[in-house]
Amino acid sequence: MRLQVGFASSRSGTAELAWGQRDIWGAVQQVGPDSAHYFNVPRVLAVPRAGGPRPPEAVAAALAEVTGRHDALRSLVRLGADGPYQEVAASGTLPVELTEAARDEAGDVAAALVARLAARSFGDGEQPLRAGFVVCDGAVTHVALVIHHVVADWHAAGVVVNDLRTLLLRGAIARPPSSQLLDLVREERAAPARSDRAIAQWEALLRTVPSAMFPEAVRPASTPRYARAVLTSPRLNHAAYVLARQAGVSTATVLLVAVAMLLRELTGHEVSAITPIVHNRFDDRSRDLVTSLNQLGLFTLRPSGGLAETVVSAYPAVLASYRRARFDKPAMQEMIDRLSADRGVSVFPSCCFNDLRPGEDPGAAGRADEESELEWLPGTDQRSCDFCLALMRHKGTLGVEVNADTTRLSEGEMEALLYRLESFVVASAHREPAT
Repeated sequence: MRLQVGFASSRSGTAELAWGQRDIWGAVQQVGPDSAHYFNVPRVLAVPRAGGPRPPEAVAAALAEVTGRHDALRSLVRLGADGPYQEVAASGTLPVELTEAARDEAGDVAAALVARLAARSFGDGEQPLRAGFVVCDGAVTHVALVIHHVVADWHAAGVVVNDLRTLLLRGAIARPPSSQLLDLVREERAAPARSDRAIAQWEALLRTVPSAMFPEAVRPASTPRYARAVLTSPRLNHAAYVLARQAGVSTATVLLVAVAMLLRELTGHEVSAITPIVHNRFDDRSRDLVTSLNQLGLFTLRPSGGLAETVVSAYPAVLASYRRARFDKPAMQEMIDRLSADRGVSVFPSCCFNDLRPGEDPGAAGRADEESELEWLPGTDQRSCDFCLALMRHKGTLGVEVNADTTRLSEGEMEALLYRLESFVVASAHREPAT
């Protein structure tokens, strides 16, 4: 059963993609439609119980208001003769799938619903938001949302969910968004110097690092070619917090540096080069902006000493890598193509680090003795990166996921790397030799 939700706004227009949008659009195009669903951004909202049961029509009205509130949720991304562009519609209709469930099964049904909505790629010009409601005894218990990654990153999806929760609880949102997608596109067009500076810094660094962290295929591919494993580790979570407190940095910084050190050890390169995915939300105007602001930074490391010492010495380089993560993607690609031609080999680290956690978890220190768990997730046949390590909140603690090209890194090597990361960080936190 479906419910048709009409939305409207006073804002509309046609524009090129913003810098961050163009970056993720390129990654989506690279993997193709059969694998692009990997980039979809799924979220589930448990409808607040305060205020009593809400029928589907009431939740639909709130969802329509949120859709009208943000340019990105009304942005139809298309491929034209001159490249990708977007049409931000003033009005439209959003179909919402209704799924009945028993009260004690509503959470599981919502998880299955959002997984199904996220399991197919977004097509050219398709409405960028998919929605479904789980309904028990005539009231909505959960809202499943899937957003096209080209219009919203994970932080932006959180803004959408928070807006919907606020409307359901209070009936209104006091302030308009601090900024909008169409405004961002205009601002970026007017400030090319920022992109030029970042690209110049990238070029200087790329001339000093390996052409790629995993430059050659060394074995036949598994099926599917790109494998995914996640290690759930309270011990690693606790140890990262210990080191982060000692150094006065984030746990993401600790783990980024640790991964860079281990990849240098694994690959034999003198210098590690990693592209952290940077959220680019460092001021008040960007914090509730719904779009894809994420772009790649470039972090290089030539470690000396142990992990604790290297975290401190490398911290300025970590911050610098974040500052160089705003750029015009076509201009960046021109530089990379030119540099590759100069060196006679394709130049790019193809080695990503992504912190997907909604924030730090101060309660992690109390779970240091729990056992870790490794599990394999469904892989894909296409990816835009040879190696990607992601941090996530998983089963109530830290999950570290590795997604890698099996022609370059076998499943056994992926598993060994995850456990090596755990033992390395834990030993460093306790100032014991890693085994």
